[in-house]
Amino acid sequence: MPVVTIQMAEGRSLDQKRKVAQDITHSIAENFHIDPGMITVMIQELKKENIAKSGVLLSES
Repeated sequence: MPVVTIQMAEGRSLDQKRKVAQDITHSIAENFHIDPGMITVMIQELKKENIAKSGVLLSES
């Protein structure tokens, strides 16, 4: 049972998250030759103040 975790900054729409979950599920099912019902996709949204890229908080860029 594959479990995929996506950690990302908050701010994406429900439609965007739904689409990426569907695309990831489809890709894994197709490549691993398994039933899509066996795949779990978890999306963890993080506040931009808790993510830094190149040493700069996303909330400050």
